[in-house]
Amino acid sequence: MSTIIDEFSFDHPQNHGYGKWKRLLQLPSSDPHFSMLEKKFLKGWKHPKKAKPQIQAIYKILSSDGALKPYHKYRALVSSSPALRGRTNNPANEQLLFHGTNRVCRLAEDGSRVRLCNLPTCHLCCVIRNSFDVRKCGTKHKFRRFGTGIYTTACSSKADDYMSNADDLSKSRVLLVSRVVVGNPHRRRQNATSITEPPCGHHSVVGEPGVDLNYEETVVYDNDAIRPAFLIVYGDEPRKKSKLQSLIVTLFKTPLVS
Repeated sequence: MSTIIDEFSFDHPQNHGYGKWKRLLQLPSSDPHFSMLEKKFLKGWKHPKKAKPQIQAIYKILSSDGALKPYHKYRALVSSSPALRGRTNNPANEQLLFHGTNRVCRLAEDGSRVRLCNLPTCHLCCVIRNSFDVRKCGTKHKFRRFGTGIYTTACSSKADDYMSNADDLSKSRVLLVSRVVVGNPHRRRQNATSITEPPCGHHSVVGEPGVDLNYEETVVYDNDAIRPAFLIVYGDEPRKKSKLQSLIVTLFKTPLVS
């Protein structure tokens, strides 16, 4: 019986040449993932006073098979939950959701900047390297609407509120898109700042707009319920080509595939 290899694993045949020191695989605009994520990003940009930006690049985030296995195990466990019995399509209710955090370095600022930094204060590189850690909840924002958990959202413009660049030279912004095992969600419209896990029979908390929230958010309380999957780079203007890209175009008179 053959083993199915996760498409986000270094071991997947399509990810040959990538590993611990090379984790970001840039997607061409023709890739189905690119068009799907672009639509999701633009549809999720809901703040009326924030102009929709342009997507400049999208990267797939690759991880070791060992780092992905706990996620697979958790997803299988949730799939077998009585609350989800009979659900054949997407049995664990796995969703792609946005997360904004701080970027201290200039990762993905252009096509040549794809190596993670080692700065402990760069939460972006820390998450890409090690995934999320629920213990770090509240490191940047002390208010925890639904307690100590890992916060994501389908609203890209809301995730953008939590994204920050420490480097003043950065012209672009970045958002993580993560695979999240939502399972059977407990839905709330009011704050519950003291909770540390969802109610029995549930696997996550989904905050719905209407009372204390203006935009949706999804919270999980187990590190293995989430893994970073993509990095979206966006801004007000199309990203400029790197010096190397410009040189190649000049020498060979050939436009580069985006």
